[in-house]
Amino acid sequence: MNKVLITGGLGFIFSHVTEYFVKLGYKVVVIDNKSVGSHPEIIDGSFDFIEADVSDEKIKQVIIDENPEYIIHAAAITDVDTSINNPQKVVRNNVMATLNIFDAARKVTNLKKLLYVNTDEVYGQCETKKGEEDLLFPRNPYSSSKAFGALLRYSYDNTFPELKDKTTEIRMCNIFGERQDMRKIMPQIIESIRGDHSIPLQEEGIGYREYLYVKNVAPLIETILLAGNRTYNITNNDGYTVKELFSIVKKITGKDVKTHPAGRPGHDRIYQMSNDRIVKEFYWKPVYTFDEGLKRYLGNEGIKII
Repeated sequence: MNKVLITGGLGFIFSHVTEYFVKLGYKVVVIDNKSVGSHPEIIDGSFDFIEADVSDEKIKQVIIDENPEYIIHAAAITDVDTSINNPQKVVRNNVMATLNIFDAARKVTNLKKLLYVNTDEVYGQCETKKGEEDLLFPRNPYSSSKAFGALLRYSYDNTFPELKDKTTEIRMCNIFGERQDMRKIMPQIIESIRGDHSIPLQEEGIGYREYLYVKNVAPLIETILLAGNRTYNITNNDGYTVKELFSIVKKITGKDVKTHPAGRPGHDRIYQMSNDRIVKEFYWKPVYTFDEGLKRYLGNEGIKII
């Protein structure tokens, strides 16, 4: 039985990934510190859980002792606002966590693949679709801390023979779905159409993002773990401005989204990526389209679909 170790495996996205690999029959080990946005309610004995902070250097020996075939490194502080208000905390945590993982991986004798989980934000504001070989130009402390991991992966793959061709990376667009917390736009939309919650709206809602339903992520991660050996943009190019997103939700639910003007330093107007590599290399297409995923998510949250 292959063993997969997932850092951040109680988080919004990777709690789904944890459950997916358990169902596939993998021996799953999750390392998570139960921070904001985690879902300890999924701990049910079907996987091994280690409560720890991956940025603590002691975690290296834990990972070496577990000796997994696969490592998925998803643990990070991902909130941009937190990184603006406390850049030292976010950068230190994310950089040290990633360094610890790569350093430990060198000594994992069973290792077949290490997957580093990244974000589209490392490309910075994108007037054209960015490919995996394009320049990284992060524009906030969070995305800078994640760009470090991309560079570290290249460096370790090149420098240490024991990791040669054993690392891979994904850069994900905005993922939405069940278990997402209120720091993100989709849960705020749900709270707004349920009641009186008003969403802070930057630049009158012209900000553009690409979206992918969370249930599409785990099957693609499995494919990349087994066959990938480079960087892959994860998107289906379903991109919308915030205003367009509100209009789609109104068409589906008949409800208006409440907003108020707001601003944020370092706000990037547009992120967009090319998905040519995953489509050509893996013949990938999502299990759920954007519309299917959004309707499923809203319905599962108790929102009536008209």
